[in-house]
Amino acid sequence: MPAPKPKTSKATEGPTVVRPGLPNLAQSLAPEVAVSNYRGAVQVKPFIGWLLLVLLAVLVGGLLAAQLLVSQRLGQLVDDTAARVALQGQNRGALVAEWANGLIKLTDATAEADLVKLWLADKQGVLNDPMLALAVRAQTPYIAKLLEDFTTRRGFTSAYLLQTDGQVALGAGPLPSNLVEAQAALTVVKQTARGTMLPVRVTKEAGPVLDILRPVLAQEGNATVGTPAVVGVLWATVPVGAQLAELVAATPLDRVGERTALLQSTAAGAEVVGRTSVAPVTSTVEALQAKVEGGRVALPSVIDTEAVFAAVQPIAGTPFALLQEFRTADALAAMELYKPGLYTVVALLTAILGALMLALTLHLMAQRNTTRVKLLGQTMDALVRVVEARDPYLAGHHQKVARLALGLANSLRLGVGERATLYYAAQLAAVGRMLIPREIIGKKGQYTPAERDALQSHVQQAMAILGDLDFDLPIVPVIAQMYERVDGSGYPQGLLGHQQHRMAKVLGAADAFAAMTADRAHRKALTKAEALKQMGQGAYDTDVLHALKTVAR
Repeated sequence: MPAPKPKTSKATEGPTVVRPGLPNLAQSLAPEVAVSNYRGAVQVKPFIGWLLLVLLAVLVGGLLAAQLLVSQRLGQLVDDTAARVALQGQNRGALVAEWANGLIKLTDATAEADLVKLWLADKQGVLNDPMLALAVRAQTPYIAKLLEDFTTRRGFTSAYLLQTDGQVALGAGPLPSNLVEAQAALTVVKQTARGTMLPVRVTKEAGPVLDILRPVLAQEGNATVGTPAVVGVLWATVPVGAQLAELVAATPLDRVGERTALLQSTAAGAEVVGRTSVAPVTSTVEALQAKVEGGRVALPSVIDTEAVFAAVQPIAGTPFALLQEFRTADALAAMELYKPGLYTVVALLTAILGALMLALTLHLMAQRNTTRVKLLGQTMDALVRVVEARDPYLAGHHQKVARLALGLANSLRLGVGERATLYYAAQLAAVGRMLIPREIIGKKGQYTPAERDALQSHVQQAMAILGDLDFDLPIVPVIAQMYERVDGSGYPQGLLGHQQHRMAKVLGAADAFAAMTADRAHRKALTKAEALKQMGQGAYDTDVLHALKTVAR
């Protein structure tokens, strides 16, 4: 029955709803399922924090490992690219060197002809036989024809015989326009008796041409003692635009992004030699060779500034160097698949590990909570038996309240955690009665004010017993408020309806209805209709009463 309102009270706010627990509560607490099947709430929250921390550590470790693998793969690709670029440069350079040697060999017949040697020696005035000198001079038209035939048959544009002082002695074809600039090269040829090639120059008539300077050595026995070994220089000019373009053209063996270019050293620095022109670059061949580091660094190309791996292969005996490039985007294209693929694998493995860890955690927690709920149930049964043993009128009361509270919760569509709270709170609500004197509990007739105060103190006694226990649900706050009434007539604080927890209203109504419809030491049981009528006088929540009328039928 409703208890009289205390003379003084202080209203406080109701307890905060705590997160529900077990995912299977909805099934285990269904109206048709016995309340003994309820398995409790899994304490997942603290474990989820540790799980996330472990997963974060695994993810970070996986990403670091992936980054290490990516770095290793990138280093391997760079090494492979450098080796390929260097090998390609060497192979193409060998072709250019062979081509250059072939051009020089074309001049052998002319530069090593005895008549040419004698003729130039006479020009130098070093022949020691006057009669031979006269005979050689008579062959000047023949030598001119020899030079003309040489240019025609060998594909040269011009061929000139120069004296050691650089003066033109005889020639065929257009006179080279760079005779003056080539004086230093002529001096080197004369002093070393070795031939050389000048950098490619561009002419209007033939486009890019190559000048070959070939020393003409004195014939043994026909030179004055002490005269220089070189009696002249054969200057031969040959068009090379098409040949060079063919030498550096792509082949079926080239990969996408690979290209070859021919560089040449000049007095001003370096140039790129093309099919129809030459273009200066902002570096010397030597500086560029050091800068590319054998193809192990990505640098802007000297041709079009696109990022490339490159190698420079100088060609001995020529002013040329072979530039072999591999576009960085193509050389490292494999990384575009490898890198995201590797990170995807790490993410998937982390997700799989997380799922396994979560499943294991839930399994272990389910086992733990099964044991915990079992122990809690056994403890509650023991406490209920003690309470009911001290008051025979309470026999079966707690189970009745629990079933009634769950019926109300289902009717009100309360959550799983709220139904769990109601079930446990109903079992433990009367635990404080163990500390109430037996003579007060079993008294027949009306209570004195002092006895009523002692009886109502069971709420504080229950709080003292249950207050330090961790239920993961607001069981203790609900028990503390279940004897409050919406009109403020309840105890121990005299709270109003808006200050009460919703579950406390439900449990209070279920407890009151169960008590009213059962015999007590001081009164007989009321009928359901009488109990509902008495409860409808303003002390209980109208929504709860409406549900109670449905459940109590």
